[in-house]
Formats: sequence, C-alpha cells, structure tokens
Amino acid sequence: MTGVPELNPQDVGAQVPVSPTVAPETYTYDYIVIGGETSGCVLASRLSEDPDVSVLVLERGPVADTWTPRVPLLSSSILSKDGPVRTWRSQPLRNANDRFVQVMTAEVLGGVSRINGLLYTRGAPGDYNHWKALGNAGWGYEDLEPYFVKSEKTYSHPPSQYRGRASGGVLQNQETPDPYRTNEYFIRALSKAGIDQTPDLNSPFAPAACTGPTDHIVDKSADRDSTYRAFLSPKITQQRRSHLKICTDTLVTRIELAEKGEDGVRATGVHFEANESRQAVDRYFAQARREIIFSFYARMQQDHVGVPVMFQVPMRDSIHQLQTNGFKATVELAKYVLAGRGPSPHPLELRSTFVPTRLLDEHSALVAGDPSELDASVPENRPDIDFMHIPSNVSDVDLPGKGTFTLNTVLIRPRSSGTVRLQTSNPRARPEVELGFFSAPEDVVPLRKGVRLAMRLADDVVKQGYPLRNLLVPEGPTDEDIDRFVRANATTSWHYTSTCRMGPGSHGARASVVDAELRVHGVRGLRVCDASVFPEIIGSHTMAPAVVVAEKCAAILRGQA
Repeated sequence: MTGVPELNPQDVGAQVPVSPTVAPETYTYDYIVIGGETSGCVLASRLSEDPDVSVLVLERGPVADTWTPRVPLLSSSILSKDGPVRTWRSQPLRNANDRFVQVMTAEVLGGVSRINGLLYTRGAPGDYNHWKALGNAGWGYEDLEPYFVKSEKTYSHPPSQYRGRASGGVLQNQETPDPYRTNEYFIRALSKAGIDQTPDLNSPFAPAACTGPTDHIVDKSADRDSTYRAFLSPKITQQRRSHLKICTDTLVTRIELAEKGEDGVRATGVHFEANESRQAVDRYFAQARREIIFSFYARMQQDHVGVPVMFQVPMRDSIHQLQTNGFKATVELAKYVLAGRGPSPHPLELRSTFVPTRLLDEHSALVAGDPSELDASVPENRPDIDFMHIPSNVSDVDLPGKGTFTLNTVLIRPRSSGTVRLQTSNPRARPEVELGFFSAPEDVVPLRKGVRLAMRLADDVVKQGYPLRNLLVPEGPTDEDIDRFVRANATTSWHYTSTCRMGPGSHGARASVVDAELRVHGVRGLRVCDASVFPEIIGSHTMAPAVVVAEKCAAILRGQA
C-alpha cells in the first residue's frame, strides 16, 4: 500500500503576495486544521467522512511511518534525541529548588500519540462532571461516554455500554501481560493498605481508590496504535485524497482576521511556509469557508507533578535487562518480530494505583467510613495521587548496571498552574514555559502522603521476602524529610493542558478562551480542539480525553452533538 499522500505548502496554498486576504478557489477549504497532533488527526478524519467537505491539515512535522515508531518499547522514549521529539528547557522551578526540566512536543503526524507511554486511561467520571459544574454544558461524563465508545476498539474487556467493542471504534487498545514479578508483591501490599484491584480502570464504576492493569494503544499484532494510524492511515487518506489534504513539514505563521460587519472579527485564512527553512522562504495562504481549528501543542498551563520513588530489584524484573545485555536485547527483539512476545511490545507502565489521599490515616492505610466516599463520579471524591508502576529508572539519577523499579508518585489534581509566554514574534521560537509547580503550596500535602504510602508499601514488599532495596527515597520519615524529597525530585509528567481553557466567560477569576462549543471568545470562525481546552487537568493520562475532545468537536461542527 502506498503511504499518506504528503503535500508541500506550494501544493495547497496561493503564494504570497497574490493577495493578502483572498485565495483562489483552488486554495479554499471548508475547514483548515492547524496541527495534525493527537486531536487533529481525529478531527480531520471525522470531518472528511463527508465527501462534500474539504479539509486541509497543516502539520509541522512529517508522517515518518517507519518500523521503529510501531514498536511499543522503542517508541516510548520521550526524551530520545532521535525521531520527532523536540525538547527545550523550562523556566526555573521556583518552588522546587530552582531546577530546570525538559518540556517537549512531538512534531509528527499523530503528535504525542506516536511517542507517549501508550496509556489509554479516561480518568474518573467526576473529572468530567466537575467540568460540567464549572459551566460547560454537554461536557459531563454521561455526555462524553458515547464519544469514548465511538473512538475506541478494546480487546481486553467484555462488551458493555461503556467500552468500545472490537467491532466498533478505531483506536485499538488492550491490556498487556506483565512479565515482571515486582507488581505481584505490591498488589498484596496495596490490599493490606485497603486498596483493592479492579478489573477495568476505565470503568465508570471503578472506585476512587483502586489498582489495576492499564490499557494501552496496542493492536492485535502487538504494534503501537496512534491517532495517525487509527484515523489518518494511508488507506483512509488515499481514499479521501480528493477532499482531504495533508500538508506536512509546514509552519503556520499567522491567522488572517477580517472585520465582517455585524459579525465582528472573523478568522478567514492561514499563512504558512515550509518548516525546515531558515533563510528567506516562500510564503503561502489558504482560505477557510467555514472554520479554522487549532489543534497543536502550546497547552502547558497545568501538568501532573511526578515524584519518582525508586528501588533496586533483580535485573530480570527491570527493563534495564535489555540495556545491559546486548545478546538478550537481540533475542527479545526477535521474539517481538516473529511472535509479538517479550518485553519489546510492553509499555513501560503496566499498572496504575489511584488514591484519594484525604482518606489515608496516619499509618497510610485507606479508611473510608462510607462506601459513598469511593464513588468516583462525585467530583469531591476523585483521587489525587496516581502511582505509576514502572520497571525502569525514570529519574535523572544515573544508575548503571542496576535493575530498577519506580513507584512514580504523581499528583493528578494539582491546584498550581503555570504560564506560557512568547519570547519573540518569530514563529519558529519556542515559548517560555513556567510550569508553576507548587505555586499553590497545598500541592505538597498529597504528594507527601503519597510518598509516605509508597514507603509503607515498599516495607511490606520487603517483609514478603522480595529483594527490594531503596535507591531514591526520602532521608527520613518526617514531614520535613519528605517535603525536601518532593521539592528536590518533582518533575514533569508531560501531561500539558488548559492553556486555552473552556468556560462561559472571557473575564473574571475563571477567565476562559473558548466556550462549550470550543469557539474562541470574540473571534468568529476560530476554534481550539486539543488538551489545551480542558477547564482543569484530568486525573489520568491525557491522550484518551484529547481524542474525545476531537470527537465532540467534530460532532459539533457536523451538527450531530
């Protein structure tokens, strides 16, 4: 099969200056989608299902559909120097020892869904019910569940009204077997602490405190799926090439705005150029009949704060076995190629544990006086800590030759927020990102409780006879010891959201950028469709909710919401 029909700027736009505000009909489209990232692929696919609707996608990166990005383990190296990942340094973390962390984006069709940890997690229903309570009609869990079902194809869970069937949606996911022993011991330790297993973390009936295997965007051949492969595959784009145009390696430089009488300001078109050029370049313009939709990466106002608590484990129980033994790595890769088995098709995170720390007692045991306190559909009951069980080193500490296991203690309901600022008018310059960790001082408290629980669980694992040894842990048990540890090790989870948050008004304490139909306040014909519209960050990995935002946006534009 031939690949995606990639086009160049000169193929889809009128060269400037032909006219600064008007393009020939040849370069006029019903919808222009700026950014073919996680959400952009979904949106473009759904809009172009109608053969009478023309769609132009302008993506900064290439398609880059090679073998390596399909291997789950090989493609999950977010900070790899190779491939589509682009990183730059944050501003100093003022409340975390003035350290710097790397922020990132993925310049490739499919965006972060091509390089992330493959986690397909929806979050608690209470997350979306909270969005609705903030004044966003149509964004509660019951409103959005049909879009989750529509978009996914799950292989690991029985048919139900809340999970996409194997014969239904297109974004494939399944649980992957856990080849390491460590989690067996942690599961028993969690049970002693009052936190039990649930069969499906994405069930709307899963309790607020639970542990379970995670779903991953892995297909039946053990290859990584992505919104590119699911929604804008070569087959789909070839079939729709007459009305769906994919322009890659392209940088958008400006939105054309025009006064339209009583309609006020309206977005009418887009200026763009080749991405890789550094000298004087030709510039192009395309016009939109209906709407222009932003769907790209500048969404870094909120992030999950991760604090890795790390232990030494036998090498066979760590992914580092592949890094220290070249022969074994070759053998395991051969297993993957021939049969889809071994560590290579396994994502790094195979289990998550969600904890509402308000229910932990002084011994770090879960105490729920009433079962209703674990109803995760109630916004007040949502968990605030997620333990990501990772058989690897996720810290900046170099530990050569050691098998490692990390309980990445992640604050998933931060009150803190940061800022994204332009440093220059040059559209090629990266923005200045201040992540704002602990700008709300109370965020330290749930992380302190989470780290303390992690240490209790580790102690229990040792008592069970498993050879677990401390590597990166607090110096002592006091609040002060743990708080120092938290501030010294807090880092990004790369779950950036909420820069263009959704809400009913553009003024006041909860000023928003878009309304509940994702329209930019004060500008007609312009919408935003990605994780930046989240009113508040969701308590899960952000890919699945970003897909649903795009499904909802497409339904709104097609009059089907």
